[in-house]
Amino acid sequence: MVTVNILENTEQGKAVHEKSAVELMAEHRSQIIFKKRMNVGLTQSELAEKANVTQKTVSRIERGDTKVRETTLQKVYEVLGITEQHLEDLKQYIN
Repeated sequence: MVTVNILENTEQGKAVHEKSAVELMAEHRSQIIFKKRMNVGLTQSELAEKANVTQKTVSRIERGDTKVRETTLQKVYEVLGITEQHLEDLKQYIN
């Protein structure tokens, strides 16, 4: 029988998970999208309708889900007016 100690890398009894570059980028992207959505005064449902995606998809994006299609993100970017500069800023989280 093999046992694994999953609490080896813990901090005060909580599992420590270092975020990958992709996770950091998704987190930053989610913040940009949320702030832009708030600034233009749209609900998640309204943004979803304008971008032709589901409200659930918008919610996943804003939570920082890393498994969102680029074509879906492009639709959301277009509706919110997110520019290439915003996207360029995300690249710092990859390197």
